[in-house]
This record gives sequence, C-alpha cells and structure tokens, in this order.
Amino acid sequence: MLLNARTGFPGDLDVTVTYELIETNKLGIKMEAKPLNKPTPVNLASHTYWNLGGHDSGDILSHTLQLFGSNITPVDSELIPTGKITPVAGTPYDFLHPRTIGSQFTELPDGYDINYALDAAGGHTHLEKVAIVQDSKSGRKMELWGNQPGVQFYTSNMLGRVKGKGGSVYSNHAGLCLETQGFPDSLNQPNFPSQIVSPGQTYMNVMVYRFTTN
Repeated sequence: MLLNARTGFPGDLDVTVTYELIETNKLGIKMEAKPLNKPTPVNLASHTYWNLGGHDSGDILSHTLQLFGSNITPVDSELIPTGKITPVAGTPYDFLHPRTIGSQFTELPDGYDINYALDAAGGHTHLEKVAIVQDSKSGRKMELWGNQPGVQFYTSNMLGRVKGKGGSVYSNHAGLCLETQGFPDSLNQPNFPSQIVSPGQTYMNVMVYRFTTN
C-alpha cells in the first residue's frame, strides 16, 4: 500500500507484483495498481539487469539486440523528455534490425538510456513482442513480450564498480535493462499516452521473458 502524498503522489494506491515461472523457459511479471480514493499517475517498471553471458562475463556490448520501436522520446541534459517523438532511422538508436549493442557506442559517449515508443501500441489484452537479445558466445537468447507503449533501454552506464555475486565486480555496461513502461513524464507531456489511473480502474503492466539457446 502506497499512502496519499507519499513522494508527492495523490491518493492511496494498492500495488501488487506477481512473479511466475511459465512452462520450462519463461518468466512472467505482472504489476497491478488500484487507486483507492483519488486519480493518480501510475507508471511501474522492472529495473532488472541482464547479461546473457553470465554475471561474471564482462560487458554486454557484444550482445545482439533487436528492438521493435521506430521512435524514441528524446531527453534534455537532465534526462527529462522534451515532449518530442522522433524516428530512430539513421541514428545510433536504430535497432529495428539486429546488431550488436556496442556497434555505434562511440557515437553515444554516455551509452543508452532512452525510452522507445513501441510500434505495437500498448494497452492490449494480449502481449506484443518488444525486443530480442542474443549472446553469440553462450548461445543464449531472450525475447521480451509486454503490453506497455514504451520500453526504457539502459546499458548500466553508471554502474561503477559494484561488488556482486561470488565476489565479482560489475563495471559500467555489465548488464542491460529493458523496462516496459508508459512514457516518462507523461503527466507534463500532453501528446504522450496518459498514465492517470482513477478509482475503479486497474493499472496493469505485464511482461514475459522467454529464454532459449542455439
């Protein structure tokens, strides 16, 4: 339960997150939120770091990514969306066809940290394919399916040197995040899909990860 005025949000919000193992190779995450007494903005996300080579295998720059979003929502110097929705074609943000994450990294000195407007608009009762990630060394492949209009692609640009499992040290770009979500700052951007949820309505963010090997 998130109570009224916590971190400035209006109303009480009942939130649940469910994790589910599906069949033999899928992980499902379902986030639900119900406002109890006031309309309030809701935009939940799973900030999970992935490295298909293994947690101690180095960076993810050699991973191949295909991301089904033809547009991004650009940000200013403070990482706040400008309100524009711009095409990725001809830019380092274009992953419509599979390529390695590091192939144009020199054009983005700070790495990737951007919201993609997905080609299959969110709000469906069924899930749409969001992205495919592959690691050629291990042969592992991850597909992400979701029901949200956007996905934040982040390459752990500020991870620094974090001590992790088994004493391994995780440096910048040791993992990637693909966070299905509504568009950031939609409350202040009238051309973005609204994230306001009213009492009697249920917010739901569903994502499924499917894992296979070559």
